[in-house]
Amino acid sequence: MDSFANSTAVHPLTKNPLMCLGVTTIRRDGHQYLKAALGTLLDSLEGHQREQIHLIVFIAQTDPKTHPDYTAGWLQASADKILKYDVSDTVELARIRHLEEEHLFWNKSGHDYAYLLQSCAATGAPWVAIVEDDIVAQKGWYARAMGALEKLPKDELRWIYMKMFYTEKLHDWNSESWLLYLLTCLVVSLFSLIVLLACHARVRNFRKYVHKPADILALCLFWVPAFITLYFMTGKHSMKPYYGGLHRMQHSGCCTQGLIFPRKMVPRAIYAINTATDPRYYVDMTLKNWADREGLARYALTPPLLQHIGGRSSKGLKYDEGAASIWSFAFEDYT
Repeated sequence: MDSFANSTAVHPLTKNPLMCLGVTTIRRDGHQYLKAALGTLLDSLEGHQREQIHLIVFIAQTDPKTHPDYTAGWLQASADKILKYDVSDTVELARIRHLEEEHLFWNKSGHDYAYLLQSCAATGAPWVAIVEDDIVAQKGWYARAMGALEKLPKDELRWIYMKMFYTEKLHDWNSESWLLYLLTCLVVSLFSLIVLLACHARVRNFRKYVHKPADILALCLFWVPAFITLYFMTGKHSMKPYYGGLHRMQHSGCCTQGLIFPRKMVPRAIYAINTATDPRYYVDMTLKNWADREGLARYALTPPLLQHIGGRSSKGLKYDEGAASIWSFAFEDYT
């Protein structure tokens, strides 16, 4: 990290990249995370790996000079391109400035994400990775990511992205699936009742321990629900954990700290963002809802390749508490 931060040697422009790595960053109140993000993303790369990556850092401020790192030597040296808004389009720039000044985060985050996706797709790289600036990357992240991408369906129009980060707290028992859980509990209880009654009727030794059918009824009305309750209280990640490797992960859109798209899907992802009918959704939920409608798969790696470190939300101070709780426990398995 120190060698990266002190670096002033300009990286030669990457030609024919295998991946476009787009990093979006904004000015935050009190603390900036961009140096840590770029440092961990780049520091562990071997020479030939760095040559495969076209790095775009997007300064998502209408006045990029207000970003503390905009003129930093390490940023100028490390990025293949520092992306800014197109100031020649005065109408569009005025609209973005309005979103920025009015803190309309839903609308601006969608615009910025689509803008960076489009810029990355223009490099011609077959893989487009979009990363937020409030992360650190695991050493060897690039090799693991490329290895996982090789295992995904060759038909790239069947899936939309692979997650490099997810938080377990949004993958617990889902309140939206309460009916499924209730039906499962009823089926388990009914199955237990039928099996125990059959044993009572047909197995003589069983009747030595359970004397009357009423005892079975009490067992199924109290002990079976008690054990089911204990199962749910133990937590989904204890009972049904994600084991190491590549997984299909359809539930929960959170978060956009790190997503890798096949380039063929980028135009469709941009279309989904730009035509979203509910502006209250952030990019992650917009893409999830659209992918659900289109029947597209989403994948994730366990442990994740990235960790969220931001205690300062890009949405402002009142969102800091929520930002600080976004954490991947599985990422810590690396240590």
